[in-house]
Amino acid sequence: MSTSQSKRMSIWRRLSIGRKLTLGFGILVVLTLIGVVVNYASGNEASRSIASTNGVRVPTALAASRAQADLLRMLGDIRGYLALGDEALLQSYEKSRQDFERDLSTLEELSPNLGSENQARLARVRTAFESWIALPPRLSEYVDDQFEREPAYRLLVTDGIKRAGAVLININDMIELQGKRQPTTDNLALLTDMAKFQGTFSGMLSGLRGYVTTRNRSFYQEYEVNRTANQFAWERLTAKRSQLSPSQREALDRIAENRDVFLALPEQIFPLLEGEHWREDLFLFRTEALPLADQMSEDLSGITGDQQDLLQRELSIGTYRLNLARWLVFVGGLFAVLFGIGLALVLRSHIAGPIVRLTAVAEQIRGGDLEVQAAVESQDETGLLAETFNDMTGQLRGSLKQVHSEKKRADDLLEVVIPIGVALSTEHEDFNRLLENIILRAQKFCNADSGTLYLEDDNQELRYVILHNNRFGINFGGTASQEIPFAPMPLYDPVTKEPNLRLIPARVALSGITVNVADMAAANEYDCFSYADLGIEGADSILALPLVNNAGQALGVLVLGNYRDSTTGKPDVFDANLQRMMESYSSLAVAALVGYLREQSLRREILQLRIEIDEAKRQKQVSEITETDFFQDLSTKIQAMRHRKSEGVPEPKDPPVKGSGEASPATP
Repeated sequence: MSTSQSKRMSIWRRLSIGRKLTLGFGILVVLTLIGVVVNYASGNEASRSIASTNGVRVPTALAASRAQADLLRMLGDIRGYLALGDEALLQSYEKSRQDFERDLSTLEELSPNLGSENQARLARVRTAFESWIALPPRLSEYVDDQFEREPAYRLLVTDGIKRAGAVLININDMIELQGKRQPTTDNLALLTDMAKFQGTFSGMLSGLRGYVTTRNRSFYQEYEVNRTANQFAWERLTAKRSQLSPSQREALDRIAENRDVFLALPEQIFPLLEGEHWREDLFLFRTEALPLADQMSEDLSGITGDQQDLLQRELSIGTYRLNLARWLVFVGGLFAVLFGIGLALVLRSHIAGPIVRLTAVAEQIRGGDLEVQAAVESQDETGLLAETFNDMTGQLRGSLKQVHSEKKRADDLLEVVIPIGVALSTEHEDFNRLLENIILRAQKFCNADSGTLYLEDDNQELRYVILHNNRFGINFGGTASQEIPFAPMPLYDPVTKEPNLRLIPARVALSGITVNVADMAAANEYDCFSYADLGIEGADSILALPLVNNAGQALGVLVLGNYRDSTTGKPDVFDANLQRMMESYSSLAVAALVGYLREQSLRREILQLRIEIDEAKRQKQVSEITETDFFQDLSTKIQAMRHRKSEGVPEPKDPPVKGSGEASPATP
């Protein structure tokens, strides 16, 4: 292809559909007018026929074609808005709607020259359009309100989370009470049943939440598996009701009430998810918007087709009546036909073809293939629509990637919670190893460069106990041989006695509230605390979590620095979801610390009890010896000997024992 041809094709691709149609039909009209001028002498009837063609048929066909194109854009914008929620698509829809109204007004101005059938079609288009324009505001309300848009989600978030939260709180209270009871075999088995019930119920809630938000059947299977396991755990737990304390029985009754209500919710949720009303905006679009659009498109197509038929008929009549100039008409008609065929092929290639291919791409997207890309073949409306499709699939891929990322985080948290719960709960000997495990697992889960653990002492100070920094190879405290050489961090200023709120760990310990700083360099309200002392570069992002027990007492602070994206490895911020997960993790760490301290206290009490028992046994043995007659007689003799010795009286000699083999002394 030559350079000039390439340039002409480039200009043609940049033209809008309306201009292409205008150009094509304009050339056709010009050819028709030439034929009219040449054959003017053939009769005024032919001239009137051509005038009618030029004044009514072509503008009507063009207006109807433009209205169809505007309708397609309106439909595409609404589809995109429902999929993405982008306000820019609403603005694009508004522009297309105004264009459609203008084309519809043009058709109504031309309606006196149309037949009764086309006038009826035009009236139906106007009526359908009046109904159509009321739908986008309703769809927008659904998009802005997820509760109204997704009734299944509304049921889960309102009743489901409330009941499930009550169940988890009560089973946690039962576990706390069970932990304080005598550690017999039955009590430990009962504690295990409680933990299994808690774990399976949490898994059931997680599966239900995932199924409601994604409609992924794997979450439904996860819910069913955990529901079966939870029912088994519930039966085992209720069978041991007689072993529970009164407080635990009350909690068990509350669990039964809330659990029954929660288990009844899926019977309402699943039909909603699997029915047509799982998303009210899509149902409204499918049941009301699409039928109206199809009706308008069909009527506009009928008007366009009739006008084209009439146009062809009137041209044929003009050709017949210009029989005297048949050779000129033949040549001109042949040229017009060839041009029309070429124009039809070009329009089919550049208008209908891209639309058909876009429809195929849309079908692939609807089938779940988000990697497909629509070819941008021109810069007209079809090209814009192709770019919109590509942007839509790109945003959908990003949204799906984010959903997978959040799910992976949640799965990772579950994979961390269960092992660390077992590992920390079985760590009875080495307190430093327990603390070090808390830091290392938190760093690994968050993919953080550094982690620091502070514990509060009796002097209202935060004492460094563990400090790790992978980037600089720092490993202080814990099982490492290097002890932390830094002084504790005071919670209050030694001079003014004011709280040290500019120090992030101190602020977190005093307030019990998590601090999440995206950029330490821009956070002028905080001092850099330990990082300046340790010679470490300032952290880009900081997440400081309070370690607070159930009584509201701050045990310490867990600080993580420099979160890095697990995929790219680049520094990033601790987002809200990750913060919530780490707050759950910190609660687990607190439970482990409290459990360890409680166990150590119990061991000391048992050791003290053993010492007291041994002392009581020794005193009892001494008492039994001193109360014998022999001991009393011996004690009397010892006292007499001491008395004689104090007065200087010599001790008498003991008489020989009879039968000892010695002779008795003679009696004087």
